[in-house]
Amino acid sequence: MRTALLVLSVGALLGATSACSSSSAGGDEVSAKAREQQVIDTVTQAVPVAQEALGATKVLVDGSWASCPGGVGHRFAGGGTLSASEGDTEAQLDAIRTALVEAGYDDETQADGHVSVSRGEVALDFAPQLAAKTPGTFKVSYQGPCKRYSGDDEDYVKAQNLEGARQVLP
Repeated sequence: MRTALLVLSVGALLGATSACSSSSAGGDEVSAKAREQQVIDTVTQAVPVAQEALGATKVLVDGSWASCPGGVGHRFAGGGTLSASEGDTEAQLDAIRTALVEAGYDDETQADGHVSVSRGEVALDFAPQLAAKTPGTFKVSYQGPCKRYSGDDEDYVKAQNLEGARQVLP
C-alpha cells in the first residue's frame, strides 16, 4: 500500500514538474513581459468576439501573475464577466463557441455548461453564472502557460504581483 502511494506521489510530482518549463533553460526564450502580452493579446481578441456573440453590454476582465499548481513556476491568468440579456443559456453558449471557432480558436470544451477554447498556449473558459444571482451574466477565465522564470523575468513577475490585478479589458 505504501509503495503504491509512493509511486502515485512521485508520478504526480513528475507530472506537475513536466507541465512547467523554464524560460531560462533552452527552448523557451520568451520573457515574462512578452509572455504576459501574448496572453493579454489573445484575451483582448477573444472576449470581444464572445461579447458580440452574446450581445453583452458590459465586460470586465482583469488579470495578474499567479503561482502554478504545486508552486512550480508562474502563469499570467485572470477572468471577469460578460453581462448580456437573460436568454437560453445553451443557445448562448453555442453562439460563443461558434463565434470563437470561426475566429480561429480551437474548441477544447469537455464539460457541459462551458465553452473552453485555446489559441497557442492560452486557454479560455466561458460559463454562465448562477441564474439566481445574475441572469445573463457569463464568467470568463483564462490562463497562460506555466513557466519558471529567473533573473530579470522573475523580478518582473514578483513586481507585478506586488501591484496586484490589473484591468485587461475595460
